[in-house]
Amino acid sequence: MIEPFLVDECLSPHLVAMAHARGYRALHVLHRNLQGTSDRGLMRLVRSEGLILVTSNRKDFLALYRQEALHPGLVIIVPGNLREDEQIRYFGLALETVAKAGDMVNKLLEVHAGGFVTIVDWPPA
Repeated sequence: MIEPFLVDECLSPHLVAMAHARGYRALHVLHRNLQGTSDRGLMRLVRSEGLILVTSNRKDFLALYRQEALHPGLVIIVPGNLREDEQIRYFGLALETVAKAGDMVNKLLEVHAGGFVTIVDWPPA
């Protein structure tokens, strides 16, 4: 079973509706009044509630997740500052990949410019 997604405040809350439409559980940081929460604060929530973080903050979260021996997964929409329709399209590609992967534990899924998707073990062995 895929854990619920937590969409970071750098991305549109409309990604949650897309996840729900595809049968996934998801919430946005705004739904929990967590806007402005530090990255480390979000990591505590991810750990305690078993959430797959969806963010475009690649640099900071790759570093934080590198320190995690076990995590539910990380989804990064690599191009920052995308329009909402592009975020939705890229997240759709991520969800298609998640559906095929079936398990996101200790996985890093990235959607790159142009819609190229990669999924690797993270942290690397």
